[in-house]
Amino acid sequence: MHPMPPTYSSTPSSIEAALPSKPSNTMKKFIMTLVLILSVSLTGWAQTVSTRPSQTAKKTQTKTTEKAKTTSAKTSTTADAAKKTSSATSKTSSATSKTESAATAKAAATEKAATPATSTPKPSTPATSTGTTAATAGYLCNLPLPYLPAKLDILFIGNSFSIDTNAQLPSILSSLGINTVNVYVLYKGACSMREHYEYYLNDKPVYQLFHYNATGEKKLSDAINIREAMRLHPYDVVVFQQYSLESGDYKTYEPYLSLLIQGYKITTISPRTTFAFNQTWAYSSQHKQISRYGSQQHMWEQICHSVRKMREVSGIDIVIPCGTAIQNARTASTLTSTTEFTRDTQHLDLYQGRYIAACTFFESIIGPCLQRSIRDDLSILGAATDENQVNNKNRRILQNCARLAVANNYSISHFAGQ
Repeated sequence: MHPMPPTYSSTPSSIEAALPSKPSNTMKKFIMTLVLILSVSLTGWAQTVSTRPSQTAKKTQTKTTEKAKTTSAKTSTTADAAKKTSSATSKTSSATSKTESAATAKAAATEKAATPATSTPKPSTPATSTGTTAATAGYLCNLPLPYLPAKLDILFIGNSFSIDTNAQLPSILSSLGINTVNVYVLYKGACSMREHYEYYLNDKPVYQLFHYNATGEKKLSDAINIREAMRLHPYDVVVFQQYSLESGDYKTYEPYLSLLIQGYKITTISPRTTFAFNQTWAYSSQHKQISRYGSQQHMWEQICHSVRKMREVSGIDIVIPCGTAIQNARTASTLTSTTEFTRDTQHLDLYQGRYIAACTFFESIIGPCLQRSIRDDLSILGAATDENQVNNKNRRILQNCARLAVANNYSISHFAGQ
């Protein structure tokens, strides 16, 4: 059984009697002592906490000060080093400047010593009466040959060597069945480029005009001037040629060649024209004027040199190398010609000589335009009893002399005669 809780009366005296008794004096002293101890402890803790930030700040300040001193010392050291380096660089620059000044002064002194007291003008190319020089003649940007044209019109501005070049062309064109090629030769015997230009200026009708195609040769005019011939047809190709005796002397080419080109440009009715040059051949070793060149070989070499120079200066990059083709034939052991392929020590014989020249012209101009080869030609020229006949035995060798010259305009081929 649980004990019954005490019962209190509602009267004050009853309540007081029920409360615990008051604490003793000893207990009060204990409590006061405990409060005092706690108060002192809390006061010490507060002072400790308030002092820590100040001490930390002092330590941080001390470290910062020491670091600043160290940095300042380093900066001072770096500045001293920079001053030393700057001083050394300044000294080096000064020394270099002095050296350069000395070198410049020395070079100036040398140049002054090497330069004459009076200025000497540069040598100039001799000017002609027209004011044009060979040095200014190379203005031409030549057009390529036409490709597979419906018809091909070609004009030679030349002389008797142009006739020799074309005389056997009709046989080749007929053999190959080519009926769209027309070649016109403006002919005046022994005419040089200087004379062609002079005739252009004065309009004298001193030329004959010949026409060549697959049906043969035909004279079209006995008296025609060069301007009239230039505008007679819209030529696809115009071929220039020098007088044979002057062919090995380049000084006789310019400025007349460039002036003739300019004259043609303002005269022609053709919308586009390609220019070519016919390289002539050396005379027979028996020619009375071969001594002008010393020998046949040297004459051919001088012609090659002049044509090569013409190509560089004028810009005419298409050469018909008849001279080299004839020279190939003269060195071929499988070909025999007691007259060196000439009929009068100068002009080509009627068959083999003229056939070689026609083959060279065909391979240089007509073949590339029409995409045809001279190897398809089966021409037989001359009688069987003629020493210079073109026949089935020698035709391929003669053709190869031309083809090799077209392959290399200025060299005799080791394959000549094959």
